[in-house]
Amino acid sequence: SGMAKSIDVAGKTEQLPAERALYGDAFTTAGDVMKHALEIMDTPDFESKSSWKFDCQSDGITMHYKDLPDGRYFAGRCKIGISAKDLANEFWNHLNTIHQWNENIKSAKVLHRLTDHVDLTTYCTNDIMIIQSRDFVTARCLREHKNGWHVACRSVQLNEMPEIKSATRGYLHLGVGRSIPDPEDPEHSCIYDYVVCMDLKGMLFKSAVNKVMGRIVCQDIALVRNRGNNDLRKQLYPNL
Repeated sequence: SGMAKSIDVAGKTEQLPAERALYGDAFTTAGDVMKHALEIMDTPDFESKSSWKFDCQSDGITMHYKDLPDGRYFAGRCKIGISAKDLANEFWNHLNTIHQWNENIKSAKVLHRLTDHVDLTTYCTNDIMIIQSRDFVTARCLREHKNGWHVACRSVQLNEMPEIKSATRGYLHLGVGRSIPDPEDPEHSCIYDYVVCMDLKGMLFKSAVNKVMGRIVCQDIALVRNRGNNDLRKQLYPNL
């Protein structure tokens, strides 16, 4: 059909530019994954974690998990010493430098910016614990919703990004980071929630992955917090 694709999520509608028509399916996926992310995070139970199970805790980071039909979802939370908007901006506009401060990431980059709030990205992980290098190709969506900033992504298939020999191509059902202002200091502090569900593919037992995944996600959140509390806080608020 000659109809331009549009997505409508969290009170914001976006059209896919005609010259990006090739990426219509990925664009739709970006809208779908944001809807899915908000469904999970908008349930009252997400705050209380009453239907989630406790996984691990480390230095102010709390990790829970929940088994759903598409896999095990891990949810981590902590405080980070920059504003909610500044944290979202770091993920959205500075993806290609993430490997400089996150030792779990080998490389990351934006492949195509489809609209101001939707892009296509690829990233590759280093070997972490029992899990050897994985790469992912995803559609990402950015939304401001209620009082939080959300960046959500899901795997997509792009012909221009075939699988590579040096990494196993994983499938990300959902990866979402949400930052909301910390009531105690909304200008310079936020509460960060991160939820992830992925199928790592390759020769791995699910039970083994589930045992280490919470710890890996926890480590990842610690790296994000470290980035916010140290480098970014100094850069953004030099007078604090």
